[in-house]
This record gives sequence, C-alpha cells and structure tokens, in this order.
Amino acid sequence: MSDTQQHTPESPVAVPAAAPWDPFQLMDRLDEEALRHELEGVASTDLVYVVKEGGQEVVGLSKTGVDECCMALVSQGQVIREEDLEYGVIGEGEDREALFKVKAARFAVSPDGTEVRLDQVIGVKRQALYYEPAQLDLDARVPSRKYKGRTYRELLETADGRDYLAWMAENFNEPEIREFVKRILGGEEVVAQRGKQLNPHWYEAGAMKAARNARFRLIPGSVRAQVIAGARQAGQARVVEARAGTLSGVSKATPAAAAPAQPAAPARVAEAPRPQDAVRGEVVTRIGPYAPTEKQVAFFQRLADSPVFTEEERRRALDWLATKATRQTIKDQIDWLKRQVETRKSGHAGSSAA
Repeated sequence: MSDTQQHTPESPVAVPAAAPWDPFQLMDRLDEEALRHELEGVASTDLVYVVKEGGQEVVGLSKTGVDECCMALVSQGQVIREEDLEYGVIGEGEDREALFKVKAARFAVSPDGTEVRLDQVIGVKRQALYYEPAQLDLDARVPSRKYKGRTYRELLETADGRDYLAWMAENFNEPEIREFVKRILGGEEVVAQRGKQLNPHWYEAGAMKAARNARFRLIPGSVRAQVIAGARQAGQARVVEARAGTLSGVSKATPAAAAPAQPAAPARVAEAPRPQDAVRGEVVTRIGPYAPTEKQVAFFQRLADSPVFTEEERRRALDWLATKATRQTIKDQIDWLKRQVETRKSGHAGSSAA
C-alpha cells in the first residue's frame, strides 16, 4: 500500500474551519475610527463598546472610556502619566507594521502637591501602516470632497453626478476605482475591491492605542466598574451585533434555563482574579439580561464599604463585582457580606463590652 493516504467518498476531505472572529479586533477598529474623528476635531462620547452575540456580550472600555477612568482617579488623589514612547517599523511594502511601546506610571498626589510613585507598566500596540478598505459597490461612498457622504448610486441619478463619475473614470488616481466607475456608467451593477490604502494617521493611532493599553493596566477594577455603570445609564455605550457563532475566547453567559447556581464558598469575600482571567484584554464586566441589577450593585458596594472589611477584602470584592458577577451569583455574595457585617460588628461590640 502506498504511504500516501487517498480520500474516498467514505472519508470526505476535511475543510479547515474559518478563523474565529475576535470581538476585540472590532473594538480596536472602533477606537481607530474614534481617534480619526478626534484628529478631525470631533470628540467621541462612547465610553464603552458592547459586542453582542445571542445571549452573551463582551464589554470593553474605549480609549475615551480609559480617559474617563483616569479622570475618576484624579478625584481620588491619583494621577496616571505617560512617560515614554518608543516605536519601530518592521516588514516590507504594504505589509509594514509599526510596533509601539509606551511606559506609564501611577502617582499618589497629596493636597500639598507631594507625589509618591506607586507603580509603573508598559503598554504595547502593533499598528499596520496599510489597511483593507471597504468593498466598492453602488452603495459605497464616493471619495470626494465635493460629494462627501454621497454614494455612487446617488451620483448616477443626476446629470452633475454622472459628469463627475465620467471625470473619475479617466482621471482618478486609483485604477480599481477607475475601472469600477467605467463599469457602473455602462449600466453594470458590479462589486469590486480597492487595493490596500496607506493609513495617513498610522502613527497617531498606534501611539494613542499603546498609551491607552498602558493606562488601562493601571486602572483598578472598581473604577472601571463605576465608569461602565455610569456610561450605561448615560447612554454612552456603543452596541454592535456580532455574527452568530463567531465570538471566540469568551465564557458563555448563564443561560435562562440553567440549573440553580451553586452557593458561593463562604471562606472569602470573592476570588482574586486568576492569571488566565487577566488575559481577556478589555473584558471588564458582564452586562445584559444576566447582569446584576443596579439595585444589587449599589447594595453590594454599600456592604463592601463597611469598615469591618480590610482593604484587601474590599478590593477583591469589588474586582469580583467588576469581572465575574451575574444576577444570580451576586445574591449569594450579598448574603455572605451581610452575615459578615453583622457577626463582625457583634464580635467587636462584645469585646468592647468586656
């Protein structure tokens, strides 16, 4: 028998599965779009991105949301500063990429101006110099200042628009667009693809995203949770629907018909984040139909702020609230917190009376 295995009708050829779609790549593109508008003088108000697929949601802070977190830290007497930026370009031609590295540090600042350096991290970002533009079809927008925001279909409906398209067919600097315009002027309804385009803002986008990543690492989970909750209430969360079955690396939200949740272990306030959880990038909370209600979150925070808990216990509880809480599991944690507050206060009162 030959060493080469032959496929028969009984053993069909395996088709490689499509690469899973990463919601964080979408968030990165949304941030790049927001940065481009910011460079044009239009500030973004989206503090949070929500990528939805079926019954699960992935939440990330935008670059503007990270800025908001840093401002919230200022009110607590802490300042995050970007201290150093480095970058280099690798690759050739249209495959060139820039590698950015930003160093940032967090300082505690007293009312008299005295500063104490608390910690320091680096943030990195790989930024492509060229990008794949959207496909060309009749509903694509025409790259023209004169007809900004108009589509090819709209220009075909007017004499002036057709005159401009005829000029583009002879003079536009991209051969793909010249060919596309010639064909639609000839009555074809065609779909084409432009070549890769140089991103004129690649340096600004890469530098600001690397700075965003560095500052994000210095923001406590409790501050992230507060900013996200405020953004949701104020309508500053941008929601995007994902294609079914394409989210990767994301834990499923608790299904509606799931078995009753197991009681939380009463040995501690909450679990400390594990290293594998920290790899999730910008996933900072669970929202949606299985998220804790605002009343539950407020009650949990009031209990965690009780003086009977140590700072370490309080930090772990708030980190759990920001990253792992669901509408069902928070009930067990609230019950445990209430018992701890009552028993620890009673024990403290008894020792004082003695």
